Amino acid sequence: MTTALDPRHDPTAAAHRPGPAHELLTSPWTLGFAVVWLAATAWILQTDRSVLPLSEQEPLWYFSGALWAVVALAILFHLARDRPVVDHRHGPTFRRPGLELGGMLVWCGLVLVVGARIGISTHLAFVGLSPGAQAIWDEQTAMSTLAWCAYNAVLLGAVPYLVFRYVLRYDADSLLLRFGRPRVWVPYFVVVGLLSYLPVVTPAYWTTSAVAHLATLVLFTLGSFLPIMVTTQSIVAPRIAVLTRSWPAAAVLTGLVYALLNVTEAFLAWDTPAQVALSLAWFVQLTFWGVVKAVTTLRTGNAWMHIATTHTIHLAEAPAVAQVLRL
Repeated sequence: MTTALDPRHDPTAAAHRPGPAHELLTSPWTLGFAVVWLAATAWILQTDRSVLPLSEQEPLWYFSGALWAVVALAILFHLARDRPVVDHRHGPTFRRPGLELGGMLVWCGLVLVVGARIGISTHLAFVGLSPGAQAIWDEQTAMSTLAWCAYNAVLLGAVPYLVFRYVLRYDADSLLLRFGRPRVWVPYFVVVGLLSYLPVVTPAYWTTSAVAHLATLVLFTLGSFLPIMVTTQSIVAPRIAVLTRSWPAAAVLTGLVYALLNVTEAFLAWDTPAQVALSLAWFVQLTFWGVVKAVTTLRTGNAWMHIATTHTIHLAEAPAVAQVLRL
């Protein structure tokens, strides 16, 4: 009597399995999202963008950033060619992934709703929508900026991390927080991280004090980089990958979760049909960046890496931070 091999452990099946890039590019999830993204992009380019408060400026510079993200991912796929993706075959073992995912999503929803009631959103400003982002900074004070940082750092960063690390007792590997192969990924992190934001800096960036640059790094690390990393990359993305048994599906769905965390941002409005249509188009753009984050994480098994591919752009906001904090 012969016993069929589990395909997860069958070397013959593994040898004939499509590579990660092929899986991603041919997945119905990826292709479907690409169609939606193209339609949303076309709408943004041709519609009256003045119906939203911060969308009137020329968006082509923003879309050049999306092109760079694709290039950065192509390089990342080459560097990660010898490791498997994080999915149901190679991902961490979760005791109750559905319950854990549901709990995390409910918690994020509560944090988002309470934050909206007290004037705190997931992001402080989007430099990608510059010069519109300056309008947001003009409304900020030192107190509101520090309150935003503390709110997200504690409720979206520290609390979920402490619960999953010390209550549910998942180690750093299970949370994708191990920074493996530093000789490969540290140079990538630094180079891609710098190239992701230096092209958008203003002349004022170069005359901003070192103290203000350090404050910007600390402010956005605590208020944005780490909270998004813990919630969407360490907890949400790998559990969706295990539950759906498809890492491209997990990337798209995690991107959707990331976008939902941003529905209360200042550049979106939902009062008129025209505002709803344009806000939905920008919502798809937010989903795109969430997909890039999740692809980065699931392909490398490293939740830290998404900071380099999608998040360092906030460091370009050092002049605004210096102005608000009077540094």
